[in-house]
Amino acid sequence: MGKEKSQKGYVYYIFIFLALELTFVAFLVPKETIISTRDSEQIMVSRYLGEVTEKHMQDKANDIYRSLFVETGMLHATYDYFGSYSDDGVFDDRGLGWWVEQRIDVVWLTLHLVTYRASQMLIWLPYLLPFFVMAIVDGTLQREIRKWQFSFSSPMAHKGAYMTMVGAFAFTLLAPLTPFAIPPIIPPILFGVVSVGAWVYLANMQKRI
Repeated sequence: MGKEKSQKGYVYYIFIFLALELTFVAFLVPKETIISTRDSEQIMVSRYLGEVTEKHMQDKANDIYRSLFVETGMLHATYDYFGSYSDDGVFDDRGLGWWVEQRIDVVWLTLHLVTYRASQMLIWLPYLLPFFVMAIVDGTLQREIRKWQFSFSSPMAHKGAYMTMVGAFAFTLLAPLTPFAIPPIIPPILFGVVSVGAWVYLANMQKRI
């Protein structure tokens, strides 16, 4: 029961941080910062993964963005609704009409950045997923071997691996929204951390749960 409450608590705090990050980006981050972040990240991807891969990522991100937000009408609806609202004379006299338009731009630019980062994860997935599957399988086999040999399973290693995977989950949720350029080496490192964490977690799982 205590373990379940602890797990729910971690998820609760992760989503609180996610909500705070969304609020920070939507209301405080300048539009120029998001554009600069996007351009810097594209340059890094071209440098380390090649221009062909970067072009493929851009095309994939544009397809995802278009299917989720443009073709569904969500993007145009927000500009139509908030644009007509900010056209009010009193509202514009206070300088809020320009501010609202800038905030809408930031939100949609950020979402496009999220789709670009998601496409980068998809690029790495076919190469890294087999390692994760092997870590799961080998960790499970190691646990069975330890059960039959009556070997020691470390509760501290088990707990540490669990916390590592929680941290990786939090990073996966929070990183796509960060207004800072993320190096393309981060996804494989993240996969590696999760794979090792999963192996240690399963191999050191207690014999009785």
